[in-house]
Amino acid sequence: MKRLIKFHNYFPGNISAKISVSPFGYVVEISRDIHITLSMLDKEDNEGKEDIYSSLTIIIQNNGNLNNSAIQRMIFHASKDMRNNENPREIRMLAGEVLVSLAEHDFNSVMDEVQRHFKILELPDEFTVLALAELAHSYVSESIPFMTMTLLTMQTMVRLAEEERMKEAFCIALQNFSKAIYKYINHWEDFPYPKMNANRLSDKIYMLFRFIMDKWTINMTPEINIAIIKAHGPAVSLLLHREDLQEFALHHVPWLLTQLKNPETDFYITQSLRQILTAADFYDVYIPKGTKRCIFSILQQQICDISETRSNENENEAVQCFLILVHSNTGDLLEFFEEQVRTCDECIRVGTFSFLKSAIDAYEPRLRDYIIMVERIIKIAMDDFSIKVRTASLLLIQSMCEKGYLEASEGWQLIEYIFFQFALSRRNMLDPIKPVTPEDLIAENSVLQLSVEILRGMDPLVNGMPQVLWPKLLTFVVPLEYCGLLPYLFNILRILLMAEEQKQNGEESTALVISAGPVKLPSTQQLLARLLVIAVLASEGQPCGTGAVGLLKSMPNIIHPNLIDLWKELIPKLLLPLEGNCYKVALWEDMLLELLRESLWKINDRNWSIQLTQEFMLQMEGYNDNSIEKKFLWKALGTTLSCCQDVNFVSTQLKEIIVNAAQLGYQREATVSILGYCAKNHMDIVLKVLKAYQEEMKSFASRFKSLFYGNKSLSKIDLIAIYGHVALQAPKRQLLPIVEKDIVTPILTLYTSSCQVLGITVLNKNIDLQMNFTKSITEISIAVREAEELLNFNFSHKEVLLGHMLDLIREEPMDSLASPVRWKALIAIRWLSKLKPQLPLNDNLNLLEESLRSLVLLPPLTEMIEDGQSDEDKAHIQFLYGRSLDALGKLMRTLVWSTLDPEECQEMFNLLRIWLVSSKEWERERALQICSKVLINCYHSPDRFKIGPLLGLFAPHCCDTLPTIRLWAADAVIGLFFLQDMPQEIEKLRRLQEGLHSTDTQVQLWIASNMAKIVGKFIPNEEIQAFLEESLESMENLNPECSKASSIWVITILKEQGDTLKKELLDILSSIYHHMPILRLKEQSFSFVLQAITQIANFHLEEVVCNLLNKPLPFDRDIKALWKALAQDGCPNIHLLRALMDKLESGLDNEGAESETIAVACAIYEVVNTGIPIRDSYAELFYLLLKLISYTLGRKMPTQNTAERRRIMQQGQRAQDGDPCRLSTTTLRCVQNQAIKEGLAKESEEGDNLWNLLSSPHSHHLGVCVLARSVVVWQQDIMIGIMEHMFLSLSSTSEAFRITGTAFFSEVMKEPLLWKQGNLREVLFVIDQSAWDTNTILRQMAIRGLGNVALGSPQKVKKNKQMLLETVIRGLYHLTRTEVICESLKALKKILELLSDRDVSFYFKEIVLQTRTFFEDEQDDVRLTAFLLFEDLASLTGKRWKMFFTEEIKKSMISFVLHLWDPNPKIGTACRDALAACIPFLGVQDLHALLDRFVDCQEMPKNREFYKDLCMKLAKKNQDLLWILHTHTFAYFNSSWEGIRSGAAKLTDAIIQNVTPQFLEMLDREQLDSCLQALREDPCVSVQRAAEAAMQTFLRRCREISNHS
Repeated sequence: MKRLIKFHNYFPGNISAKISVSPFGYVVEISRDIHITLSMLDKEDNEGKEDIYSSLTIIIQNNGNLNNSAIQRMIFHASKDMRNNENPREIRMLAGEVLVSLAEHDFNSVMDEVQRHFKILELPDEFTVLALAELAHSYVSESIPFMTMTLLTMQTMVRLAEEERMKEAFCIALQNFSKAIYKYINHWEDFPYPKMNANRLSDKIYMLFRFIMDKWTINMTPEINIAIIKAHGPAVSLLLHREDLQEFALHHVPWLLTQLKNPETDFYITQSLRQILTAADFYDVYIPKGTKRCIFSILQQQICDISETRSNENENEAVQCFLILVHSNTGDLLEFFEEQVRTCDECIRVGTFSFLKSAIDAYEPRLRDYIIMVERIIKIAMDDFSIKVRTASLLLIQSMCEKGYLEASEGWQLIEYIFFQFALSRRNMLDPIKPVTPEDLIAENSVLQLSVEILRGMDPLVNGMPQVLWPKLLTFVVPLEYCGLLPYLFNILRILLMAEEQKQNGEESTALVISAGPVKLPSTQQLLARLLVIAVLASEGQPCGTGAVGLLKSMPNIIHPNLIDLWKELIPKLLLPLEGNCYKVALWEDMLLELLRESLWKINDRNWSIQLTQEFMLQMEGYNDNSIEKKFLWKALGTTLSCCQDVNFVSTQLKEIIVNAAQLGYQREATVSILGYCAKNHMDIVLKVLKAYQEEMKSFASRFKSLFYGNKSLSKIDLIAIYGHVALQAPKRQLLPIVEKDIVTPILTLYTSSCQVLGITVLNKNIDLQMNFTKSITEISIAVREAEELLNFNFSHKEVLLGHMLDLIREEPMDSLASPVRWKALIAIRWLSKLKPQLPLNDNLNLLEESLRSLVLLPPLTEMIEDGQSDEDKAHIQFLYGRSLDALGKLMRTLVWSTLDPEECQEMFNLLRIWLVSSKEWERERALQICSKVLINCYHSPDRFKIGPLLGLFAPHCCDTLPTIRLWAADAVIGLFFLQDMPQEIEKLRRLQEGLHSTDTQVQLWIASNMAKIVGKFIPNEEIQAFLEESLESMENLNPECSKASSIWVITILKEQGDTLKKELLDILSSIYHHMPILRLKEQSFSFVLQAITQIANFHLEEVVCNLLNKPLPFDRDIKALWKALAQDGCPNIHLLRALMDKLESGLDNEGAESETIAVACAIYEVVNTGIPIRDSYAELFYLLLKLISYTLGRKMPTQNTAERRRIMQQGQRAQDGDPCRLSTTTLRCVQNQAIKEGLAKESEEGDNLWNLLSSPHSHHLGVCVLARSVVVWQQDIMIGIMEHMFLSLSSTSEAFRITGTAFFSEVMKEPLLWKQGNLREVLFVIDQSAWDTNTILRQMAIRGLGNVALGSPQKVKKNKQMLLETVIRGLYHLTRTEVICESLKALKKILELLSDRDVSFYFKEIVLQTRTFFEDEQDDVRLTAFLLFEDLASLTGKRWKMFFTEEIKKSMISFVLHLWDPNPKIGTACRDALAACIPFLGVQDLHALLDRFVDCQEMPKNREFYKDLCMKLAKKNQDLLWILHTHTFAYFNSSWEGIRSGAAKLTDAIIQNVTPQFLEMLDREQLDSCLQALREDPCVSVQRAAEAAMQTFLRRCREISNHS
C-alpha cells in the first residue's frame, strides 16, 4: 500500500485515464513523467528506488508506445542499478525486471546493453546472467539469433564461477536456454528467420551440462542442488533429440532419481523427469528396462506416499509422468502394476487404482487394448476388505463403466463387486461382526454411498455394457440385501429393455439373449412376486416403487407371453398417477391387486398360480412385520389363492395358514388379509375352513397342544376379526342369504363366550375384543348396506347389535379418552342405523343423545392430553378426539337427513341447544363442530325446512372466544347454504371464513357483517321474526363477544331488508323493546339499541332529531351516544349536520341564545366529534359558533333539577351546567380540531389556553386573535367564506359580537394573500371607525388591525397615511388603558417603517413627545415598544426637526443610560440600539467606540464601569450633557425598580468623579446629600452599596475643593 501511494506521488496523473487519451498527447505526457522520475533516482533512498522501479514496470507493461529517448534512458539507469553491487538485491532485481520489460519495446537495445557486460573470460555480474536467462525465457524468437554467441561466452565463464550465487545463476541460464532451444528445434517453422543449425546450439548445451554435472555435483549445497535439478530436465530433454547424445542424456537420468531425498526437491525432480519422459516419448527414445523400472518405482512412491510431507503438486506431476508412460510403455507399466498390487500393500493398491482411474478419465487410447489386464489387476484386490482399497476399486470401476472400459467376458465380476460392496457395507453398519468405531461407520457409509452413486450414474448403453449387464442384472432383483439399489437397478434394466424395444421397432435388433451362462437367473414367479411387492412403495413416493412398475411394463414377455397385450393396456394406467401426486396406499394396493388378478386370469395356468403362491410364501420372511410390503404380500397371497382353480390346493393352503399363522408375522392381520381376499372367489371354502377350525378349537387335543407344546393358534378375537373381513370382501349377492346365520351368529357366539366368566355374562374390559367386535360389526354393516341396494333386505340383528354398541359407549369413562372403543362404536352405530328397518323418532333421539353425551361432556382436549404419560400417548389422545368427533358428526348427519319430516330434523338439532349456550368453551366448540359436519356438503333437506332459527342459533358464535368455535360456527352457517344449493354464495362465505383465525375482534365483526350481508338476502321474510327471536335470546344468554356478533347480524339483516320489512317494522321494534330490560344491563347490548334506532332514523331522520333536541342540557351519556350513533351512520349523517346548522342559524336570528340553541350546539359537538368531514360546512360553522360564543359570554343558564331525571354525570360535567359559553366554546373547539385534521386550519400557538381565552369575557378578544391565526390562508375558498360571514359582525348591534369580528379582522389584515383575494378595503374603513369607539377593547383591536395593514398591504398605508396616523396617534392619549397605548405604539412602528420623513413631518413632533413619555412606563411591553419606535424616529428625522430631536435626545439620555440595565433584557437591547441611533445627534463620536465595546462584550459589563467611561468622555467633550445627566438623575432615585435606583446611584458616583470643580461647586449639595442618605437606607443591598460609594466619592471631592481653597 505504501509503495502504491508513492507510485501515485511519482506519477500524479491517472495512468489508466492517460492511456485512453490520443496517442500523441499521451506519449509526450508519459515520457515527460518518466524523465522526471528517472532524474529522482539518484536522490531517493533505497525504499524510494524500489517504488520507482515498481512504478516503471507497471508503466512499461501497460503502455505500447514509449518515446525512444525515454526507453534508452531507462535502459541506462536500469542496467547501472542492476549491476551496482552496493544496491540491495531487491533493487537490483527490480531494475532487472524493468530492463527485461523494456525488451518488449526495444529488444535489440536491451540485448546490446546486456551483452556489453557479458564478455569472454570475464566473470559477469550475477544479475546480468539472470537478465539474459529471463530474456531467453520471455523472448525466445528474438533471443535465438544471439544464442550461439551467448553460449560460447558462457562456456568461458562457468569455469571461473566460485560463488554459490553465480553457479545458481548459470544453472538458471542453462535451464532457460535449453527450454528456448528445445522450443526452437521443435517449432523452427514458426520463427521468422532461416533455420539455424540445431546441432551447434545443442553442442554448446551439451558442453555446459557436462561441465556442471562433472564439476558442480560434487559436494554441492542444497541451493545448487535445486538449481541443477531444475536445469537437468530441460537440458536432457534437448539432448535427446540427437541420437548421438541420447545415451549420454539417459546416463544422467539415474542421478536425477537418486536425488529423491528431500521433500523440498521432490517436486522439481518429478518435474524434470516429466520433461525427460515427454521428450523421450516425442522422439521415440528407448529407455533401458532397468531405468524404466526404476522410474516406475520412483513414481509409484510419489503417488502412494501417505506421509504428512506429501505434496499435491508433486503427486500431480507424478500422475502426469505415469500418463506419459501409459502412452509409451502401456504393457510394461501394467505388468509392473500387477506385480505391485499382488504385494497386498494397501497404499500401493490405493495409489495404483487412483492412477488407473486418472488414466481412464484421460481417455488414453492405448489403454483400451489392455483392458483385460486392468480388469485382472482389479480382481486381485477384490478380496481386500480395506476401506481405502474398496473405495479406490469402486472409483476405478466407476470410471471404467462411464467410459465403456469393460470387456464382456470379464467385466461382469466388476459389476458384481459393486453390489457385493453395497451389501457388505450395509451389513457392517447394521450388524457388524466385531465392534466398530464411529469413524468405521462413516467409512462404510461412504462405500455404500459410492456404490449407489456408481449405479445411479451408470449408462447401460455405453459401448459393450449391454453385453456385460444383461441378463445377469436380474439376479440382484430378488435378494433382499440389495433393496437399497433397486431404484437404480430397475432403471438400468428398463433402459436396456427400452433400447432393445427401439431396436426391434427399427429392425436393428441385436436380441438381448436370456442367457446368463454360469449365473443362475430368478424364475418368472420370483420376479413377478418381487416386483409387485416393491411396486406398492410407489404409493409413498419411493423411486424403487415407480421403477418396479416401469420395469413390469417393459418385461411382460419375460414374465409370461400371455401378459403382453394385457399389460400394455393396464400398466400405463398405473403409471398415470405416478407422474403427479401418488395415490393413497389403499387405492394403490387395490390397483396392483387388480393387475395381479387380471394377470392370473389371463395366464390361466394352475401350476403357474401354485408356484406363484409358493413364491409369495417363501418371500414372506424377508420383510418386516410392520412394513407396507409385507401387508401387501398378505393381500397378494390371498388374491392369488382366490384366482387359483384348484379347490383342494386352496383348502389345504388355508388350513396351513390358519394352523401356522404365527409364521406369517402378525397372525391376526395376516390371516384377516389372506382369508378375506381369498373369499372374493372362494367364500364357501373360507367359511368351511373357519367352521372346521372352530370345531377343532373346542377339542381337548387342540387345547392340550396349545398348552403343552406352545402352539400359538388363532384366538376367538382373531376369528371375530376374520369373519368381519370375509363379509366385507365376499361377493355381495352371495353374502345376504348367509350373513346372519353363518357370519353374524358365529360372531355373537364368539363375543358372548368371551364375555362369560363361569357361565355368567359380564362386560369384558378387553379393549382388543371390543375393538375387533366393533370393527367386525362395522364391516358386516358396510357389506350388508352395499348388498342391500341390490336386494330388499331387513337386517334382524340391527337392534341387538345397536344395544351392544351403546353398552360399549356407556361403559367408557367420561373423564378421559384413552381408548378408541367409543370412536369405533360410533362408526358401527352409524352404519347400523343405515340398515333396514328404520327406528322410530324417539329411539333415534335417545340413540343420538347417548352418543352426544359420550363426547360433548368430556373434559377439554388440553386437559385430556395432559393425562398422557408420553408424547405418543398425547398424540394418540388427540387423534382419537378428532376421529371420534368426526364419527359422531357423521352419525348425526345420517340420522338427521334420513327422515323426511322437517320438524323431526329440528328436534334433533334442538338436542344441541343446551351445549350451544354452555359457559364451557369446549362444549360449545364440540356442538358447533357436530352441526357443521351435519350440514356441510348436504344438498338435500326435507320440504319446508326452516333455516332462520338455525341461523340465529349458529351465527352469534362466529365471533366466539376461540378461533375453532368461530370456524365451526361459520362452517355451520355455510352448511345452511348447501341446503339452498348456492355455490357462489358458499364460495364467498368460504373466503370470509379464512379471516376468522384472526384474534382481532374488529376483524371478526367485519367478517360477521359481511357474512350477514350475503346471508340476509336469502332469508325468507316469514323467517326473519324467528331469526330475531333466536338472536335476541343469544344476546341475553351468551358471552359479550357472541352478543355483539348477534347484534351485528341483526343490524346488517335489517339494513339489507329494510325496504321489504315495512310491515314487520313495528313487530321488530316491539321484539327489541321486549328484550330491552335485560339487554340494558349489558353495555354491548345497549350499543345494539343505538344501532337499531339508527336504522330507524334512515327512514325518519327529522322526527328523531327533534325528539333528541328536547332532552335537557347538558346531554347525558345515553343521549350523547345516540347523537354519535346517528352521526357515525353513513346515511343520516349526510343531512344531519345541515339540519342542525339550520336550526342553529334560526336560533341566533334574535341576537340571543336560548337553551334550544345551546342544545343544537351540543348536538353539533357530538356529531362533529365523530370525525365526519366538515369542509363544505366549516366556514359557516366557524361563523355561527363564534357568534354563539359572543352572545353567551358571561351568561348563566338555568338547568333542570338533576333529581327529576335519571342521568349519569361525566367527570367535570357539573361545573359546566351553568356556563353556556363554555359549552359553545367546546363545540367550536371540536369543529376546529376536525378542521385541523382535514387541513383547513392549523394548531394554535397557545394550545389549549386558546379556549380558556375565548370563553372568558376578559380575554375573549385575545382568544379570537389567536383563533384567527390558526385559520390557514392558503385554503382560499374557506378563508373567503369565513370573511364573508364575519363581515356581518362588524355592523352587528351586539357590542360583544362587534368585538369578536374586529378582533378576527385585526389578525386577517396582515395577510397579503387575503388583500389580493378578499375585499378588505371596506373592512379597513370600518375598522378605522371602530378605533374611535368608546369601548376600549374594540379600540385596541381596531388599532391592531390598522397596524397590521402595514404587513398585509403597504400600498394601502401610503395611500391612507393621514387617516391611519391620526387614528393611531390618538390612541397614544388613552392613558387609562395601557393596552391601547401599547397597541398604538406597535402600530406606529409598523406604519412609520413604510413612510418617509416628509410623510410624517406634520406628526413628527407629536409622535416624539408622546413616545418619550412612555420610556418609564411600568409595563414592559410599552417601554420596549417606545424604545423601538424612538430608534425608528431617529432615522425619520429631517432637517426641519433635527434640533428639536437633538434636544429630546438630551432629555432622554438619562433613560437610555439607565435602561441599558433594565430588568427586562429585551428592553436593554432595544435601549442600546436606540442610543446607537441617537449618538450622531449629540456630536460626541467617541461614544460610538464606547458603545461598540459594550456591544462586542461576550458578557454584560458592569454598569459602574460603563458609567465611569461615559462620564469621562462627556467631561472632556460635552460638559453640558454631563450636567443634564446629573440634573435628571434625581428623578430616578425613587424608581420602583431596584436596578434603576442602583444604576442612578452609580451614575451619580461617576458624574461626581469626572465633573470639573466649577461644576461641582454649582451642585446642590444638600439635595444630593439627602438623596444619597435616603438611598443608603434602601432595603436593597446593591442600592445601599452604590449609594455608599457615591457618598464617599462626593465627600472626597468636597474635601479636595476645600483643601484647594
